[in-house]
This record gives sequence, C-alpha cells and structure tokens, in this order.
Amino acid sequence: MNRTAFFTALRRRGSGVFGTSLSQQQVRGIEGILDAFVSHGDGRAKTLAYALATAYHETARRMVPVRETLAKDDATARHRLRQARYAQPEPPYGHAYYGRGQVQLTWKRNYERSSEDAGVDLVRYPDKALDPVIGARILIRGLLDGRWNGRGFGIAHYLPDARKDDLKGARRTVNITDKWEVIAGYYRSFLMAIRNAGGVPRDTVNPASVSQAGFTERKCGLTSPGSKPDAAPRVVSDTKPGFRPLAMLLSILTLVFGGKR
Repeated sequence: MNRTAFFTALRRRGSGVFGTSLSQQQVRGIEGILDAFVSHGDGRAKTLAYALATAYHETARRMVPVRETLAKDDATARHRLRQARYAQPEPPYGHAYYGRGQVQLTWKRNYERSSEDAGVDLVRYPDKALDPVIGARILIRGLLDGRWNGRGFGIAHYLPDARKDDLKGARRTVNITDKWEVIAGYYRSFLMAIRNAGGVPRDTVNPASVSQAGFTERKCGLTSPGSKPDAAPRVVSDTKPGFRPLAMLLSILTLVFGGKR
C-alpha cells in the first residue's frame, strides 16, 4: 500500500468519510489498524475496509480506542448506557463490561473470548481493550472469526471475493444489523481509498518515519482519550559503534589524573 496515496484519498472533499482534513489522533488510529491488519489480517481489501468502517462508526470518527461513554454523543444514549444490563458491575472483579476499544467490545463473555488475542485477561483487566495495539488486534480478529455473530460467520462470508457483497449481513459480525446502511457507505469509501493506494498494506509503519498526513509518528504512539502521551523518542547518535571519542578522552584523563573514589 502507498500510505501517502491512502491518506490523500481519505482527505478528499468527496471521500465520504473525513473530508478535507485528518487530525493527528485519527492518523495514529488508522496507522494502528493498518499495522494490526498486516500482522493479524487476511490480506483482503474488503476485510480491511470493513474494519476501518467499523472503527469509524464505533469510535465516533476518532479511530482510536474509546470508552462507550465517549462514543455516545447523545445524552439519551448515555442515559440508556447507564441502564444497560451489560454496563453493570459483575463478579468476581466488580468491573462493568461496557463498550471499549475500536469495536466497542461489550458483555463479559466477549471480553473473555477476546482475551487470547489480547494476550491479557480482559475479564480482570477490561481497560486493556483501550490499548491501541490490543484494541486494533481484537477488532481484526473478531471480524475474521465471527465471534460476535450469532450465526458464527466471519466477515469473508458476507464480503466474499467472488460474489456480491452482503453489507446488511456484514454488520452481523459486530452488532446485528444496527446502522448497517450507514456503515456500508463508510465501507465503500475506505475500500475505494485502499484500491487507490494500490491495495492492502504489507509492512508496518517505520517508527522513525514522518506520516503521510504531515505528522511525525511512531508506531507505538497511539493513545486513548485521557491517557498519558508517550515519552519523547530516544535520540540515537550517528557515531558508529565502537568509536566514541568523548568516552575515550574521559578514559585517558581518568588514567592521568585519577578516577572518582
């Protein structure tokens, strides 16, 4: 994938998603999903496009892992969330398993089923779903294996290579058919951008590179709302290993004048 072309396509006024600009947060979130797709995806443009469309909808366009309370902009929706059965504290840890991450993972059983992909016990530590690397991985793997679909079908069943897309059915891989038409529009927009960029990514982002949207990015630089920013990048000397003039000079002076006792 030519990521420069990909982000350029997303920033077009008629792109159907972001319009003419992308925030640094949105770029970082998208980069994280692209990288997760390289390591955990199936290599299909349709799968990646639906993952991006899902994140776009479920995070209210932020593209980074969020809590459900942040994704729900409407006051009535927030009130309903407080009343929802899945949002009530549960034993043994007293956590509430409301929506978290790019896919808004909900219900205790879904946290348990996604723990293997996360590499951590999400029932005990549900906020780990807000980690950008873990959240993107859960999104990709969940779409692929159909774990949230009562029929047990993954995204390839609904968006096959050789047949017409079933975009209403595709939404069943996440949340029955809720808002399926809206998300179908996002899917088409992301799919077009992927094709304009030459297809799906094959490599992860170079941590030292400057991203295609004009921001200096690092692979692990994604943050969720309220989290602390990463520490500043470590400065690495261009001096070749084994040749350190300053260290050599200090050693000579120590030998001549005596070291610290």
